Amino acid sequence: MNAQSKIRPGAVFLAVMRKEFRHMLRDPWALAIVTVGALVLITLMAYTFSIDIEYVPMAAMDGDRSLQSRTYLERFANDTFFDLKYWARSDAEAREWVRTGRVRVALIIPRGFAEATLREEPVSVQLIVDGSEPNTAYQILGNAEALTANYTVELLEQRLTGVGLAPDPMLLDFRVRPLYNPDLKSIHAIMPGLMAIVLAMPALSAALSLAREREQGSLEALMATPIRHYQLLAGKVVPYMLVGLLDIFLFTLIGRAVFGVPLRGHLMDLILLSCLFLFANLGIGLLVSSLVRSQMAALIVAGLIFIMPPINESGIFYPLFAMPQDAQIQSMLWPATHYVIIARAIFLKGVRTSTLIPQGAFLLALGLMLNALAIWRLRKKIG
Repeated sequence: MNAQSKIRPGAVFLAVMRKEFRHMLRDPWALAIVTVGALVLITLMAYTFSIDIEYVPMAAMDGDRSLQSRTYLERFANDTFFDLKYWARSDAEAREWVRTGRVRVALIIPRGFAEATLREEPVSVQLIVDGSEPNTAYQILGNAEALTANYTVELLEQRLTGVGLAPDPMLLDFRVRPLYNPDLKSIHAIMPGLMAIVLAMPALSAALSLAREREQGSLEALMATPIRHYQLLAGKVVPYMLVGLLDIFLFTLIGRAVFGVPLRGHLMDLILLSCLFLFANLGIGLLVSSLVRSQMAALIVAGLIFIMPPINESGIFYPLFAMPQDAQIQSMLWPATHYVIIARAIFLKGVRTSTLIPQGAFLLALGLMLNALAIWRLRKKIG
C-alpha cells in the first residue's frame, strides 16, 4: 500500500484548507481587501455608474410675470428632476449662471407669454442647457420637453372646454406599465450587475496565493508530499469561495439598505448560483496562475480578464441584443455575462433556480473545464 493510499483524501483537503485559512488570517489586510474592500468598491462603482439624476440645479427668468407663466414654471418647480432655486433678472444673467456652472439649465420665458397663449398664438420659450455633459443634457431636454408637452395638452383641453366642446377620448388607450423596476431606476439594474465584477476579487486572491507559493518555492515542497494535485487546488479554492459567499451577503445588504435594490427572489437561489459563478471564476484564476511565473504577471493577466470583459461585454451597461452578432457570441463565453442575467433575474424578477438552469449549467461546465485545465497544467509544470 503506497503512501498516498494511507492518507484519507478528506484529511488532506481539510489540512490544505486550514493552511489557507491560517494564511488569510495572518494577512488581515488581504482579507480586508477581499471583504471590506469589495464592499467599498461596489458601493463606489454603484454611485459612479448610476445614471439616475434628480434635483438638477435650475434657474428661471420670467419676463412675463403672469399667471400663465407661473403655472408653467410650477411644473418644473414641482418635478423632482429639477431644482428650481434661482431667479434671474435678465437673459444675460441666466446664461452667465449656466456658463459658470452655478446651474445646469436655465428657462427663459419672454414677455407676452400669457397674451400669446390666450390668443392661441405660438410663443417661443428658451431652454439653455449645459452641454458639457451630454448624457445629463439629454435627460434634461427629455424631461423639459415632457413637462412642456403636458402643459400644452392641458391648454388645449381648457380651450376646447371653454368653447363648449368636450375633448374626445383617445382612440388608443396607451398605458405604460414597467415591470420589475417601476421607477426605471438604473441603480436597480446596475447594482446586481456590478456583483459580477467585484466577485472576481476572491478569485484574484486565490490566483495570487498560488503564484506566491510558486515564487517562494513552497508549492514544489507541497507537491513532493503524498498530496494530490486536485486536493491541493480544492483546499486552496474553498476558503476563497467561502469569502466570496460572505461578499454575497454583504452586497445584498448594502444593495437593500443603501440603494433600495429589492431582492424579490430567494437568497438560497442566489447563493447556489453564485457558488457556480465563483467556481468558474476561481478556475480562471487558478489557470492563469498556473501559466505565469510571478504574482505581478498573475495580477495583470487575471485583472484584465476579470475586469475588462465584464465591463464591455457582459450586458451591465450595454444590452446584449444591441451588440454585433460576433460580439454577442463572444460575450456568452464569459461567466460574468451569465451571472449578470442570474443576479438581475433573482433580484428584480424573483426568478427561481429552475428558470436559470441554462446559465447555471454553463457556469458549472465552464468551472469544471477550467479547474481541470488548471490541475493538468499544474501537474505538467511541476511533475
